[in-house]
Amino acid sequence: MKLKLTIVLTLMSLMLFGQTRQKVIFDCDLGDDIDDAFALAMLLTNQDKLDILGITTCYGRTDDRAKVALKLLYETGQDKIPVALGRNTSKIDNRANWYAEQFYWAKDFNKLKPIQQSATDFIIENLKKYPNEVIIISVGPVTNMADVIDKDPKALKLAKKIYAMFGSFYIGYNTYPSIDAEWNVKVDIPAAKKFVNSGANIVYAGLDVTAMVKLDKAKRDLLSMRQSVLTNALSGLYVLWGNETPTLFDPVAIGMILYPELFKTKKVNIAVDNEGFTRINENQVPNAEVGVSIDSNEFINRIMKSFLYQNLER
Repeated sequence: MKLKLTIVLTLMSLMLFGQTRQKVIFDCDLGDDIDDAFALAMLLTNQDKLDILGITTCYGRTDDRAKVALKLLYETGQDKIPVALGRNTSKIDNRANWYAEQFYWAKDFNKLKPIQQSATDFIIENLKKYPNEVIIISVGPVTNMADVIDKDPKALKLAKKIYAMFGSFYIGYNTYPSIDAEWNVKVDIPAAKKFVNSGANIVYAGLDVTAMVKLDKAKRDLLSMRQSVLTNALSGLYVLWGNETPTLFDPVAIGMILYPELFKTKKVNIAVDNEGFTRINENQVPNAEVGVSIDSNEFINRIMKSFLYQNLER
């Protein structure tokens, strides 16, 4: 009887443990703004809660973006996480073809390679393998999401949820109550339109909950002085980024998964117009959930703790 009880309790604990590790795919445009790097670091330091199935890169020079991801994974001993390239769109204009300063951090890195499978196929395969179990975290232009829709219109509906740093619903970049055409929307408006009309279960971390999340000098100094593999990488990428105070747009999408108590959301109907504005249709049936408020100080405190209290290395 004692043995049977032990077996049952062991199985129950294994089941509970499995439930705590949420499967995620991280779709990003590493190398443009610095916030993607902080978002990836946030994922890596929360693997007790998140099972990172893979990283996919989007927009412009997707191969150079992948190098940054691969070097960060290698340096922190996370080689097991696959990286898949999204469609290279660097030929669409000069901005998309920009060799970003952060790319120099991984310019000659060749110790890890992306997988052969495309980002589109990787996302579709995992959504079908784990239906209603995978959360996609989208923190770049939604080109890969549109490519998934084009290849399999039903695939994104298999995601448990999609958390997207995307849009401006009630406030803009300056945190004033006037909306902007947010970057991830306006650089690929056709893809954005497909995405919002996909029928997927999408939660938007727009400017309403991201534009106010600033990493001040005191906290940047703490990261610099921490002298771990991960914080050194973040500090190096920050220096190459070449600006002063980062706005941590992208980590907020992850924060909505890990710390839902820090947010308020609202179910609304949204559409993307031809200029890249995300418009609220108050009188229509909701097709999305948008973040409308955040406890930004507590959010920053929690992610700083995750960066400072870790020892990721090879």
